[in-house]
Amino acid sequence: MALTDRAVAPRYAKALFEAAGDQQLQAQVHDELQALLGVVEQEAGLMQLLTSQTVPQQAKTELVAAMSDGASDLVKNLLTILAENGRIGGLKDVIDDYERRYEATNGILSATATTAVALSDDQAEALRQAIAKKFDVQRVTLTQKVDAHIVGGVKVETGTAIIDGTVATRLKKLHTLLTAK
Repeated sequence: MALTDRAVAPRYAKALFEAAGDQQLQAQVHDELQALLGVVEQEAGLMQLLTSQTVPQQAKTELVAAMSDGASDLVKNLLTILAENGRIGGLKDVIDDYERRYEATNGILSATATTAVALSDDQAEALRQAIAKKFDVQRVTLTQKVDAHIVGGVKVETGTAIIDGTVATRLKKLHTLLTAK
């Protein structure tokens, strides 16, 4: 059975992370990968071109070279190897896995907070501190979402946990209790 791009992405990410560590470039490579991810997400057709069977290999090679222009040798080599091995479709998965490794090593936790109304800067900072304390990390990167359907409270999602303190969830639980026999 052939392995998917997603299945092999951790291997590439681990190798890149270790090589970047050996050269003390983990932060730089992290920043370059995040910038690359931004380009990939912004240009919807980019990955389609790179994975298309109808696009000539020379055109793909030139596109990969353009994508890695100005990047470190490690990132350039990653893109080249992914392209040569037919694994460029797994680029986002490689970047995501590298991100997880980088965050774990540096005591960073990514979290998404969903609230009924936008948080003020002070509220967001207080929430960051509470999440950092709860999960025993040094820093929290917080993405905020607004969803009026939750009525009030906050729902915090990390890669491994969900803490749901929303009014909507409490009302559902109360409804279930009241209607249960």
